[in-house]
Amino acid sequence: MQIIATYKGNKTLLPQLSNNRLNLILKELCLKAGWTYEVGKKREQKGVPKEINISKKSGNKSRVYRFCDLITTHTMRRTAITTLLTLGMPEIMVRNISGHSSNSKEFYKYVSYAQQFIDMEIDKVHLALKIN
Repeated sequence: MQIIATYKGNKTLLPQLSNNRLNLILKELCLKAGWTYEVGKKREQKGVPKEINISKKSGNKSRVYRFCDLITTHTMRRTAITTLLTLGMPEIMVRNISGHSSNSKEFYKYVSYAQQFIDMEIDKVHLALKIN
């Protein structure tokens, strides 16, 4: 209540953070949590993942990033959408939560299933085919 009383009279209940500031805070939290393991950075080009290389005078070398340096609110949004779908929430509800329209093709750019999850689902299909 003391914190809320501090901001009494403002237009909003609590001060608003800019997206940039929130991203910096997230990176700091991840660093404090110890999520500093190294990861590669990839982009998709026509559906094919490609490693991002940093050009140097001596040629192209892959750059290694720490996980804590790559986390953003957008990564969290993608993770939330994928997690909700993976846990079985109907797609229409996930779209409603994320603000995507029913005919949005952009929605599927957010979905990134882990290979382990795909393998488990394929095993379920194979099991069902064996029983019938």
